Amino acid sequence: MGKDQEAQVGVSISGSVATVLLDNPRQFNALTKDMCLHLVGAFAGLATNETVRTIVVRGAGANFCAGIAIDDMDQVLFDRDSAGELINHFDLLDKTISSCAKTTIAVVEGNCFGGAWQLASACDIQLASDDVSIAITPAKIGLVFPRPGIERLVRTVGEHRAKYLLFSGAKISIAEAERWGMFTKVVGSGQLEAELAALVQQVAANSPYSIARTKEAIYLLSQGEANESWWEAMWEENGENADLAEGRSAFLERRAPNYGGAGE
Repeated sequence: MGKDQEAQVGVSISGSVATVLLDNPRQFNALTKDMCLHLVGAFAGLATNETVRTIVVRGAGANFCAGIAIDDMDQVLFDRDSAGELINHFDLLDKTISSCAKTTIAVVEGNCFGGAWQLASACDIQLASDDVSIAITPAKIGLVFPRPGIERLVRTVGEHRAKYLLFSGAKISIAEAERWGMFTKVVGSGQLEAELAALVQQVAANSPYSIARTKEAIYLLSQGEANESWWEAMWEENGENADLAEGRSAFLERRAPNYGGAGE
């Protein structure tokens, strides 16, 4: 079986949950250029699917991801368009995931190496098994970690721990990674699926409007783009959105709210 046949991205939808599967077993689910392109397309399609409330990103088999496929690294990170302009497909994927209006959950198992933590951290929530091995290793091959990864790592663990992780490329324990805030929640490997099911159920019960606008606000704040006019427009809309009316009625009537797909 050739590389192109092995490396692929799977997408499945069950109810309000879409699962995006990284499937490159030959390289522990490392990302090729084609996989990055397919992932960007998959997220773009799921972002406009009103049935989908949550997108779960996970690896096939026993591993989450091993970063960028080394034999496809130039095509992923240093590609060129027809005009000769540099294209970083991994950065484009990061932006696509982090700006997606849906709730995104990275389910991390096994190996989480190289750029895999950046991929997971682009998601809203990182749910990890307690047997995860994690290392951020670009310095081992002479590569600078991509800008979104450095920025998010510094915000997450602080400047000095970020330097330690990036300069040493050392593996750290999952307990240490959780303590530093690199994963939202760590559970036993036997509890992972039950924890995921409970989480997506909680998300599905809440207002899609509230979640989407809150996510947009957090994203814009992280990019320094949430200006006063945006807040004023959002707050005006906030008071008139249909989910608020439904949520308030449900509370007063002591029943579960019935939110629409888009929450508008």
